[in-house]
Amino acid sequence: MASLTTYDDVRTERRGALAVHLRRDVPLDAVLEALAAPGEMLKVSPKTVTKRVGPWVVKQSRLQGGLGPLKHTLRRNRYRAAWRAANRLGGRGVGVARPVAYVEQGRLGIIVGNAVVSEFLAGFRNVEQHAAELAANRASQETISAFLDGLAGAVNELTAADAFHTDLSGKNIFTRHGASFCFIDLDGVVLDQPYTEQRRMKNHVQLYDSFCDLLGDDLLGPFLAHMLPAGRPIAGWLAAVRAAQRVRRARTVAKWKKQGKLDSTPDEGGPS
Repeated sequence: MASLTTYDDVRTERRGALAVHLRRDVPLDAVLEALAAPGEMLKVSPKTVTKRVGPWVVKQSRLQGGLGPLKHTLRRNRYRAAWRAANRLGGRGVGVARPVAYVEQGRLGIIVGNAVVSEFLAGFRNVEQHAAELAANRASQETISAFLDGLAGAVNELTAADAFHTDLSGKNIFTRHGASFCFIDLDGVVLDQPYTEQRRMKNHVQLYDSFCDLLGDDLLGPFLAHMLPAGRPIAGWLAAVRAAQRVRRARTVAKWKKQGKLDSTPDEGGPS
């Protein structure tokens, strides 16, 4: 099993049923206080609760009965993925929220819950929001192209670090003023596996789907080309991305309809 403390600036401490892996400059009591604090709720899902506590974001699993502890125990490496990815990518200069701590709760080798603590990205917003503001303000093509070039460069840094983000949609990439970029939801990052054509296509479809309602192919074509191997022609690739994006969008709309989020199919956008 891979170690969680392979980095020089990380230590492990125990407090009762908690095993806490944290940066050496972070007090253990501060992490425990953040876990217990109500904080500002950012997102709630059936499996996790994400809140802001001062300068930190805490993403905690919701304690579950039944098979919950078994799943946490057998899939421990999956739950540890965000912590490992944040340390790896941050150490290689890839933009991520700086990791603070990873906490596992359990006894006798049985894990019943976990939490990831990272620094809050103050002054950042996701790249879809940034692109929407550029479009609304009628930004010049040069301004939008510069933003997309920067984003493509950040994605190239991510993949050059032997990392594949399984959900590289615009909502999972944050930016400060369209100039610097950070990746979030790192539990979806797979490390040390080849960046295959299939994975590149998946990422490009996710990114294209994030922007195609706002920006045309005159901008998105060069954006995708910037993330292809040198000398790779864009025309056929762009056509394949467009076709795959239409399939992705149709599936998403069908899912929204089934969940009651849509009364009718929108033109090409998301739910109102």
